Amino acid sequence: METLVRLTLDLKGVWTTPWQSDSLLGSLACMWVRFRGAAALQRDFLDPWRANDPPFVLSDAFPGGVLPTPVALPLLWEWPRERRKEIKRCAWLTLGQFRDVQAGKQPDIAPGSNGRMASIKHHIRLRNSVVRGPTESEDASVQLFEVPYSTLDRPERGLTLYARGSRDGLDLLVESLDMLGKVGFGADASVGHGAFQIRGKPVECPELDDIPGANGFISLSTYQPGRADPVDGYWRAFIKYGKTAPEFHDANVIFKRPQVMISPGACFRTPGHPKSFCGHCVGTDHLLAVGDQETLAERGVHPVQAAFALAVPMKWPDQGDGS
Repeated sequence: METLVRLTLDLKGVWTTPWQSDSLLGSLACMWVRFRGAAALQRDFLDPWRANDPPFVLSDAFPGGVLPTPVALPLLWEWPRERRKEIKRCAWLTLGQFRDVQAGKQPDIAPGSNGRMASIKHHIRLRNSVVRGPTESEDASVQLFEVPYSTLDRPERGLTLYARGSRDGLDLLVESLDMLGKVGFGADASVGHGAFQIRGKPVECPELDDIPGANGFISLSTYQPGRADPVDGYWRAFIKYGKTAPEFHDANVIFKRPQVMISPGACFRTPGHPKSFCGHCVGTDHLLAVGDQETLAERGVHPVQAAFALAVPMKWPDQGDGS
């Protein structure tokens, strides 16, 4: 039986890389191979991913216990004219508001309330690049560049991460997540960015699955749809430019092909009760250029990208067709 749980991550500082589910899965796999070896990575991550049977699926990490606003929110109900822009820009919902949407009910959103919710703040830090060797002038050694980083405006609330999996799968998640927290997630982990600690134990949250009459789902993840996934719904897409782990860069960074990804909050109709997850594992052929595939294949490396989504059920409103 798959269980839906919620974990809270207490951050130890700032972070640079967005807490997107596919990036988190890739980082967890990297931790597993570094601490447990290639055979364990193949058995516990790669083989299940390729078989479309992941041991667990993750959401993105959200601030302060809030949930992403479903993309369909401004479209499924009538809103006062003066509030339409506000509702369209609404980024986060409380658990109660999110559950109302799941149940097909119009949520009660007080004017201006979204701005008072815990949110992410974005910052810029200036750094000076290091110029080695002789230069033609003193000015040539001063090269400032911008480095983005992010913080929470309510750091005491931490980040909220949802996951679904079997008992063994969730044990695997907690163990690998604990490894990642000590090392740091994403860019600039070497200087402490993305470091965190899991607060307590995973908490079961069956309330997000208890939706009678569900005929659709809301994705809580950054993912890429699979061939058999539903297409009738509302979503936002973006292009992601990723790269492989540092172990494979050598003299040059190996970048992945641009990937079309779906943002959290996507809503899709389904013929009946939805599946517990969607998405797929992006194969090496679609992930890397031919030259990079050959370079890594010589070392016995065939990268994949786990682009799965944690799906929670939703009942589409009875009135109208939502279009």
